[in-house]
Amino acid sequence: MTEKHSGFNASCAKCALQTICFANGLYETDLDRLDQLVDRLPSISKGEYLYSAGDDFSCLYALRAGIVKLISFSEDESEVIHGFYLPGDIVGMEAMAYDAHEFYAVALDTTTVCALPYGQLASLSSEVPHLNSQMFSLMSREIMSSRLHSTILTQKTAEQRLADFILLMSTKYKSRGYEHRQFRLNILHRDVANFLNLTPETVSRILGKFQKEALMTWKKKEVIIENELALRELANGQIE
Repeated sequence: MTEKHSGFNASCAKCALQTICFANGLYETDLDRLDQLVDRLPSISKGEYLYSAGDDFSCLYALRAGIVKLISFSEDESEVIHGFYLPGDIVGMEAMAYDAHEFYAVALDTTTVCALPYGQLASLSSEVPHLNSQMFSLMSREIMSSRLHSTILTQKTAEQRLADFILLMSTKYKSRGYEHRQFRLNILHRDVANFLNLTPETVSRILGKFQKEALMTWKKKEVIIENELALRELANGQIE
């Protein structure tokens, strides 16, 4: 049996995030079998790496608390951000096809994860059809997220990109049962600019415009969405 660390001992059955993780919809006996695979790792601090590019792929990681960004480095060693992951998200799927991690996973806050050894998880999923379906669903979600991001970067204006990003974070919080119009988001504005292929100055200017128009504010890590409908219409190109 995998060692269970004492820092974060809630079982899969008692985890508040199970409805959006591998445990979603499993029978109690299958849930117990999944729980035996889980290694609840000690928390990592802001700036620490969950894994690095080139590391052997052995586990998928389910976030239980905190936030992680996925990054690589360009030829001139500039950081390139590929995504942000919140509690309930699965990190590490990009390595499944290559047996090694392609990116660096960096904690942006104190972060706690469940490590699921992929070989054992795949073996169990072959015996539990619903778990197998859940794995494919999570992989499909990851692929769609990547395609959506590419579409946003190539087809949307700067204001639409930022509105889309805020709404994506809001949707993630809502799906987890949290308040989605006012929430803490420990992501630097310059990291958002990097992710959306904008300059930090552009992000700052647009946030000021959104605040002036009473759409939303984002100050001191707190996001407040004041007019969700108008923000969504802006993101969809229905208003300028």
